[in-house]
Amino acid sequence: MTRLRARFVLALLPLLLLLVSACKSTGEDSSMCLKRKPGTIVTANQYCAIVLADPVDPTVVLEWKGQKVGLCCQGCIPKWEKLTEAEKDAALATAIAKGPIRD
Repeated sequence: MTRLRARFVLALLPLLLLLVSACKSTGEDSSMCLKRKPGTIVTANQYCAIVLADPVDPTVVLEWKGQKVGLCCQGCIPKWEKLTEAEKDAALATAIAKGPIRD
C-alpha cells in the first residue's frame, strides 16, 4: 500500500509544481485570481483545475473529454495543456471534488 501511495504522490508532483506558480506567470496580480469573476459558471468545476484555491473565471473554459473545464485565468491554459491525460483527469477530479464555491 505504501508503494502505491508513493507512486501516486510522484505522479502528482508535476501537477503540484504547476499549482504553485500558475497565476504568477501571467503578469496578472495573483490576488485577481482569488476573486470570484462575474458570470455564470457552466463548467464541471467551480474551482480552477490548476490552482485549486482560485474560483473559475467563466470566460476561461476548455473542453476535456466532453466536459467543460474551468480555469481561473489565461495563464493556466498553457499549464493545463502541458499535463498528461492522467494528470488532467486527476486535476479535474480534484477540482470537482472541492465542490461549490463558498463565499
